[in-house]
Amino acid sequence: MISSCAIKVVFILSVIGIIIYKKFFKKPSIRAKPEPYKKDYNRGTVYLYQFKRTKKCPNLSPFCMKVEVLCRAYKVPYEICDEKLIWSRNGTLPFIELNGEHIADTDLIEVRLREHFNISSLPKEKEAQSVAITRLADNHLFNVLLRYKTSDNDFYYTLLGNMGVPKILQPICLPFIKAAFVKKAYERSTRAIGDFEQTDLDDILHRDLQTIQDYLGEQKFLFGDEVKAADAAVFGQLATVIYPFRCKINDILENDFPQLLEYCERVRKEIYPNDFVE
Repeated sequence: MISSCAIKVVFILSVIGIIIYKKFFKKPSIRAKPEPYKKDYNRGTVYLYQFKRTKKCPNLSPFCMKVEVLCRAYKVPYEICDEKLIWSRNGTLPFIELNGEHIADTDLIEVRLREHFNISSLPKEKEAQSVAITRLADNHLFNVLLRYKTSDNDFYYTLLGNMGVPKILQPICLPFIKAAFVKKAYERSTRAIGDFEQTDLDDILHRDLQTIQDYLGEQKFLFGDEVKAADAAVFGQLATVIYPFRCKINDILENDFPQLLEYCERVRKEIYPNDFVE
């Protein structure tokens, strides 16, 4: 008769074996695309899954706003889906469904929208510059701005208000939501761009903003008189910081980059003439 001790040993060794297999031998694989959440979808309509809209800015997520700006700029029919918080297969937002296909990642979303709706590209040299500016905004500027906005209490009060927390309870909830966000934001930012003293971070931010402002020059938008994909990325990053609440970024833009503030206003009036409420 097998003793209970032997059974425990076999069980423990099996668990250890499974852990070792998953850790060192199992090949990484991406999750399968889920079935469409929108069962009665209309063909040719983009269903945009994102965080809930806010009062002073259409969304607190620069990436959610980027996709919506793309849809509006290119006259793509779309519908906002924010009744329930549904994550993409990558565990992120936003994502879209188009004709039943699940599409995550804003760059891939742009590619699919261009293919499906026959959206023309810029000339080769300009298109390359557009992609470079988009990468600067989404991969670098985002992680710099993340350090600033998550250090400001007004960001969390805006977030709590968007979650429906009554104002009287927000000061009580503030330490808890701040504790949850600050560490994750700091770790994400430092993994992406490194760790810096505040003065060094200020210098890095100024370089990013100066690069964008220099490229903009005297143009209405980054690539002429119409909002393009790079505008969607840059505007998404800046608008989600300067419109919902006031923080250090507002002072930096007002003092050192007034052209970028004027640019944001032009994009806002072009794309969101009725969606910002003071």
